[in-house]
Formats: sequence, C-alpha cells, structure tokens
Amino acid sequence: MFLKRLYSEPSGLFRSGKPEYPNTIVFKEGFNFIFGKKGDETDSKESLNGLGKSSICDLIDFCLLAEFNSKNTRIFKEKQRLEPYTIVLEFNVHDKEYIIKRRVSERSITLGLIGDERTFKLDDAKQHLFKIIFANPNYTGVLSENWHRALLAFFIKIHKKKNLKSDFSDPINFLTSSNALYQLLPYHFFLLGFDNTLLCENLNIQKDVKDRQKAITQVKRLIVENYNISIKQVDNQLSKLRNEAKKIKTAVEAFRLAEQHKDVEGILNELTAKIKYISEKNFWLSNKVKSYKESYELKDTISDAKIRNIEKLYTELNRMFQGKISKSLKEAVDFRKKIAQSREEFLKEEIQEFETIIRKQEKEIQELDTERQKLFGFLKSKEAFNDLTEAFYLLGEKEKKISDLEGKIRVYNDLQKQKTDSDAKDVQLKQEAVILINNIRSDIDTFESLFLEVYQAIYPQSESSGFSINPDYGKNKVDISISFDKDESKGWNKGRTLVYDIAIMINTIQKGINTPKFLIHDGIFDGMDKAHFVALYHYIQGLQAKGTKFQYIITMIEEGQLSENFGKADELTPEKIEKQAIAVLSKKEPLWVVQPPNYRTKFQTG
Repeated sequence: MFLKRLYSEPSGLFRSGKPEYPNTIVFKEGFNFIFGKKGDETDSKESLNGLGKSSICDLIDFCLLAEFNSKNTRIFKEKQRLEPYTIVLEFNVHDKEYIIKRRVSERSITLGLIGDERTFKLDDAKQHLFKIIFANPNYTGVLSENWHRALLAFFIKIHKKKNLKSDFSDPINFLTSSNALYQLLPYHFFLLGFDNTLLCENLNIQKDVKDRQKAITQVKRLIVENYNISIKQVDNQLSKLRNEAKKIKTAVEAFRLAEQHKDVEGILNELTAKIKYISEKNFWLSNKVKSYKESYELKDTISDAKIRNIEKLYTELNRMFQGKISKSLKEAVDFRKKIAQSREEFLKEEIQEFETIIRKQEKEIQELDTERQKLFGFLKSKEAFNDLTEAFYLLGEKEKKISDLEGKIRVYNDLQKQKTDSDAKDVQLKQEAVILINNIRSDIDTFESLFLEVYQAIYPQSESSGFSINPDYGKNKVDISISFDKDESKGWNKGRTLVYDIAIMINTIQKGINTPKFLIHDGIFDGMDKAHFVALYHYIQGLQAKGTKFQYIITMIEEGQLSENFGKADELTPEKIEKQAIAVLSKKEPLWVVQPPNYRTKFQTG
C-alpha cells in the first residue's frame, strides 16, 4: 500500500504550501517531509509548533478509519471546521488505485477502486480495508480482520498529547502503555513473517486466566459480604444451615392444625409444591436457553482461503478435474451454509419458545405465591397458626440461604477448575514456545542481521546493538529484546523505534508481506542527534536506488532541528528540504485555510 494523494471535497480546506498543487498533499517514494518553515516575518524565538504538521498525519489516520472522538483532541477540536468537507485519500495496492472518502459527521465510508466505490458502515469499512491492505492467504498464522487499527498503529506514529515526556514508547509496545505485551506479540510475529498461532493461543489463555481470577475474586467477595465467612468456612456454614432447616421441618411436621383448618394446610402444601415444581422447570429451561445462545454464537464458517487451497490441491493432481472440483466445492459450501442457516433459525425459534414459556411460568409462580400469601394471612388472622406461619417463613429463609450459598460455592469450584485447566495449558505453551523459537532460529538470525544493518547505517559510530527473540517463561511466552549502545541514551526509545520500524518495513518488502509500505514518524527526531537523520536519509535513498521502495513520512521544523545543526554545506539544508517537502507550512501560511463556520449566526439567520 502506497499513499498517493490527500485532499478535501470541495477543495480548499487546507493548503500544502506547494505552488504546483496548493490544496493537495501529493505523496512520493522515499522521504516525504512535512516541513515547518521559518519565515522572514517570524521572530527567531517564536515557536513553529501548531502549524498543522501533525494534523496532516491525523487526516491520513482519519481516512484510514481511526476513531473520531475526544481522545484524539487535536483533530476532534477541528470538528466544526471539518464538518462541511469530505476528506479524501487515494492510495495504491498492487498497482490498483483505491480511494477512500470520509466525513466527520457521518458513520458511512466511501471505499473501493477508483470508479467502483461502495458505501460501507464504519465497522464494515474497517474489515473491507483490512482485506485490501493486509490480506495474506499464504500466511500460516492467525490474521484477524479485527486487527486493522492495531496493525495500522505500527505504521502511523503521531504525537497525541502535548508535553508528553516520552514521545515514542518502547518499540515493541507501540500501542499504549496499558497494553500487556502478550497482546502485542501476535502483531509483531505477523510483521516479522513468523507463525503467530502459539502467541494467539497464549493471548486467549491469558485472557481466560484473567477473567476467571476476576470472577473468583468477585465470588469470594460476595461470600464475605453476605455471610461474613471465608471460602474455607463455607462447608461448615452450609452444614449449620442444613441442620437448622431440618429442625424447622421437624417442627412443622409435628405441628397439628385445628380440625376445621386442615383443608387450608393441604392447599398450602399443594401451592408450595406447585411453586417448587414450576421454579425447577424454569431453572432448567433457563439453562437450556443459555446453552442454545452459546451454541448460536458459534458460527460455522469456512474461509475462502481454505476453499482455494482445496481447489489448488485437486487442480495440481489433475487439471481435468478442476471444473468439476470447483463446482462440487461450491455445492458443498452452499450446502454447509444452508445447514448453518437452518441451525441458526432453529435455535432462534427454540430460544424464543423457551423464553415465552419461562415468562408464562414466572407469571404463574407469582399468581400462586399471591394465593399462598392470602392463605397465610387467613391462618394468621385465626391466631391459631402464628407458629406455623413463622416456621414456614424461617424455613424459607434458611433454604434460600442454603440455595444461594450452594450456588456461589458451585460457581467458585467451577471457576477454579477452569482456571486450573487454563494454567495447565499455560505451562504447555511455555514448553511449546521453546520449540517454536528453536524452529525459527535461522529466520530470527536473518532479521537480526537486517536490524544490525539498519542500526549501523543510522548509528555508524556506535559499537553494538542487539536484537533477539528468546523463550519467556512468564505470561508472554516469547521475549523480543532490542538493546542499544549505552552511549545512545539520548532519544533512546526513539532510536530503538526508528531502527526497528525501518527494519520491519524492509522485512515486509523482502518477504512479500502485505502491509502498508509507508511509515509515519511524527517528530521522531526531536531531541535526537541530527547526524542520525542525515545517515538515515542516505540509507533510505540507497534502498530506493536498489529497488526497495517505501514511503517515509516525517514532520520536521526548521527551528532547532535543521538551522542550528546543519551547515550550509550540507546537502540537507532547510532550503533543500523545503524543496523536497510534500507540505511546507509557516506562521503566515499554516495548514488550515478555512475558519470554522459560525453556527450561531447560521442558525439565527435560518
């Protein structure tokens, strides 16, 4: 995926600062400078921040379906300015020209080949765009359509907060500091071209363990709050409650009603038995509904990639069977889809019928209980049955506590068993991770050599750096380590991120992995030695000359980044960078051309 053009419809929302295409950002191969220029009229001490350099990156990210909300404060605060416009991004994937159009006020996205666009809802557009950018049927690991934004975050690194102490986080944790490392490792293995199946299994296991432990803690807390006992004391408490209930039952059975009210006692017993019977029926029906819903959520699908692999297998065996096999496979897939659809329709009908029965029986329970309460009131009014009424009440309370406590300890034990199973799988994955690393050791060594090549090109004076992947016996299962020469402490995370990102980009090109072929680094050279920037520029130019094509998009300002560090003899003078830049912004001519509309005036005037 190569970026081509970024513009607005209608034209004129923002400026590029380039006279040949004043309202369009036109991308090219190699370096794409977004340059903050120091004009003659600008005081030398005046900051060049706030010109709109990062906003250009935000607009690219917006078109690639980043969420538009208050978390991204810089572009979200421009909502009124953006509302009358459609932001358009054109890009190229495998020599096919695509276009995507998006408005801040709509959840629908226009996306597709130029001249053959379609309208999608936002979530559907993400899945469709993922297929365009990342689809890789030959990849042996896990690749999910839900990874669209997570993977793009690796290629688009933009300043999100002012005064952020660490502008670029650890290169492996490229999302946020709140993400656990085991959540990110499957993405890295995909970008490295390694099978990430084990790491995806580990992700599910760690999530299960975390969810189970959270539920276990919740059950323990409820038991302490409701019964003031620990888990270890539950059995003793249940034994005590059962004995108390048994005594009350004995007292009730020994109680003799007056002759004239024996018929009322019989009716009470019948009502109680009915309520108990119907409640038990509802309990089992509710469990069945839950089971059916869980079954309904399990989709029976077969991927297009698997179908193509089957067709390919039979085609290679005998070309004459190709047509027949394709037809048979289609019929088989259609039949399977019909069965799956029939299954879903059946489950829906069953669930609806059971839920109707449950509601009906709950209403019947309420009616029976109301009738029973009336009889209890009648007996109490006769003053001869106060003891019986109290006994029934106490018995009900005891049985309620027994049922509640039994339910909680049963849930607790089930959760503990599930957690034990997950822990056992976790141990197994640790052992399998060792085998995995050994199996891909030569591939790891190949990438390590590439990483070292990039490092030495950007940091030629440094003596050592290190990239390694080794087994991890904790939650992560594997450890990706990136070390730098101790003398490169200035901008340490930025430097590690720079080298790793460039190496990953080259790796995806060399291995033919479908990913964006652009990197956006917003302000990565702030606080770094500019000699490294010069070295990187020469290195990328050399790669381009050898046919390794990608786009490196960076934001730079003349003040403090260039003018004070590069002499006029250097080929990367501010003047030459300005000429090469895809956008040139200044205090006099910042990014935004139009002002936000005056909505109050607009509404008042109709």
